[in-house]
Amino acid sequence: MTNKHQTAQTVFIGLLGLGTVGGGVYKTIERNRETIRVRTGHDVQVARILVRDLEKERDCQADCALLTLDASDVLDDARISVCVEVMGGIEPARSLIEQALCSGRHVITANKELMARHGAELLALAAEHDVHLLFEASVAGGIPVIRLLQGYLTANRVSEIQGILNGTCNYILTQMRETGREYEEIVIEAQQLGYAEADPTADVEGFDAASKLAILTNLAYEAHVDVTRIERQGITQLRAADLRLADQLGYAVKLIGAVREAATGVHLSVRPRLLPKHHPLAGVDDVFNAVTIHADVVGELTFIGRGAGELPTASAVTEDLTALLAGADALRRPSWTRTLQLALEDDGTTGGAGLTSGSASVATGGAGLATGGASVAAGSAGDALYLALTAASEAELVPLVDGVEAAFRQAGIRVVERQLAVDGGGRRQAWLLLGAREQGVHAALAQAAQTGNFAANALLLPVEGPVATGVEWDVESYPRAL
Repeated sequence: MTNKHQTAQTVFIGLLGLGTVGGGVYKTIERNRETIRVRTGHDVQVARILVRDLEKERDCQADCALLTLDASDVLDDARISVCVEVMGGIEPARSLIEQALCSGRHVITANKELMARHGAELLALAAEHDVHLLFEASVAGGIPVIRLLQGYLTANRVSEIQGILNGTCNYILTQMRETGREYEEIVIEAQQLGYAEADPTADVEGFDAASKLAILTNLAYEAHVDVTRIERQGITQLRAADLRLADQLGYAVKLIGAVREAATGVHLSVRPRLLPKHHPLAGVDDVFNAVTIHADVVGELTFIGRGAGELPTASAVTEDLTALLAGADALRRPSWTRTLQLALEDDGTTGGAGLTSGSASVATGGAGLATGGASVAAGSAGDALYLALTAASEAELVPLVDGVEAAFRQAGIRVVERQLAVDGGGRRQAWLLLGAREQGVHAALAQAAQTGNFAANALLLPVEGPVATGVEWDVESYPRAL
């Protein structure tokens, strides 16, 4: 590693943060110092550690003499040639990284939010000062997907990326499917197990996965994506009945971050999807992450591993460090200055994904038919969609089904299959729709809402791959024949 701050064969590290990930990085460097020395020819030592609380109990047993509350103790230490930022959040992490880069130090970060929102300018700053900004740990924990896109696939053109990018959501969906319990109960369990934050919004509403998808897209296309423009739909509207119904039909429901080339640009989305069980991501359960990449030369690659936690993330940080030590000059510096042309409408190649981020609702004539966060978009004639509605009682279900299916017939939307499941004290009616555009489905639901004074939550999800139209749905208990 060539750097003006390097002293002989010893490399001094400044650690910005000593939480779960920071503690893991410290322990990894201490435990594997000899392995790193043998394989890179450098002895790594942590010189200073920036913390928020000197008195906090920590299980990493860091030398208290290394701890400081003052960032200048790290940034002004002439011995330090590499700063490792594991604080999280935008500030003060952004300012500290900028100072480190401007002082001629390499920086390694695990900060997905920062890289998604400000990665382009930070990478430009690193290039300006002839240093590296590495960020393997910002996406999918210990899975080396960043290095794959940044190095191994240099000669390939990536056409599609799909990923299970949030372990919290994957755990919740797995438990809903396996136990039949509802989201509200399982998210509390996930918090108790340390899989979910006290405020799980960033995870369960898709913000976390959107940040990671933006980073992967920026690397794959050497461009900059505005993360706020990524279509986003969380998992909070899913019911255990939806997981059960999808499973019976041969699908798994997963929160998928996807980028696909379309005729009019590149389409990005984070939303729950029904994946056929032979799909490489369908069997990835619990807190595991997975990423599938399609490229023109190598074909399809799938990587599976733990996407978060102390040691998987620490592994990614430390591998960035060893890459620097082994040869910084060989590392490709990504440039995210080009603006990526986004496909504002699905042109038929993206499986029915939608237009906008956040929630949309359809309410007509006071009926209050909410769309549960699904976005409105165009699709191709072959798109398949999963639609589910809940009625409070059997008496409410019959006019709901009659009104919705009449609207489907008028709109030319084909109902391939239908199924009913008990949903708590109510009834969950599901349809598999073929050749439907999401915009058309929402319009049909709005029309149906005018025909009766009912209210129901509607969940609309894309179905991946071809649909077998002869599949029979198991009807559990329906008040009358459909």
